[in-house]
Parts: sequence; structure tokens; C-alpha cells
Amino acid sequence: MTTGGADWTTGFTRSPLAAGVFAVAPPFRPAVRAWLADEPCPTAWSRDPHLPAIDAWALLDGGVLSVAHSGPTTTDDVPGGLYVVGFGAFRLLTAELGCPRPTRPLPGEPLYDLDELRCAHLARSPTCPDAREQAELLATCVDRRTLRWVATALAAPEGRTLTG
Repeated sequence: MTTGGADWTTGFTRSPLAAGVFAVAPPFRPAVRAWLADEPCPTAWSRDPHLPAIDAWALLDGGVLSVAHSGPTTTDDVPGGLYVVGFGAFRLLTAELGCPRPTRPLPGEPLYDLDELRCAHLARSPTCPDAREQAELLATCVDRRTLRWVATALAAPEGRTLTG
């Protein structure tokens, strides 16, 4: 599936919510969701009555987070939308969607080999306990503080286990 576009920033923007978090532009959201539907990514969700509805997919060093609000929001809430958490997840997803990627590492981004990312993604079982736990952790990101904490924890060297 190719999303096209002249530059990666047409589909993704660096989010001010946390380092290594990218907001997915509305026109790109269906392509991201379609790719996730075809992948064996562990998933989790949160449906508390007074909190946003969260869907989370674990992917490499982070995952994808969908946030939907059904009521009033506060300035501490993660805004509604679709987010990619993790530089490795971002690199793999943009490559798989055929979206142009940054040619150089972004500030704070480690160097990744795309073939290694693909192999790590394919090698990770959706039933792996670590992967399920990662999805469940992502599904707790109802506010900015939690999202920053989770993104930082998953990006930490000990959290950067790409296979499981």
C-alpha cells in the first residue's frame, strides 16, 4: 500500500506530546489502520466511562495509539487522533506504507537498519507476553504525562528489545 506524497511530513508530524511520538495526519489514518489490520500486532484497548477510548497496537519500540474522546476534554488529555510511538515503529510504518522517510536520523533517534526492523517485526509473536504487556501499557495513555512516561520507558535501552 502506497500513501505517496513528496515528504514524510504530509502524513506524519512530530508531536510535542513526547519525544519519538508522531501524529498521523487524517488522510493517512485509513492507510495506517489498514496496515495494522493485516499485521499480527498485539492489541489492547481501554474503555472507561469517563476517559477517552484508547486502542493500542504494540510495534517494535512502541506502537500505534488511537485516542477518541466522547465527552469534554482537558488540556492534560492526549488530543484525539492516531499516533505512532517510537522511532523504530515510525521508520517501519512509513517504509511499509511507501511514505517518504527522513533521510537522516531525527533529533534523539538512534540509527536503524530497515531490514533489521522488518525482521524484528516479523519475528515477534503477537502472543508474546512482553508484546501483549507493551500493548496494554500503551492503552493506559489517556493523558500527556502517561504518554510521555510510556514513550520514554519503551525507548529506554532496556525497553528496546525488538524481538520477543
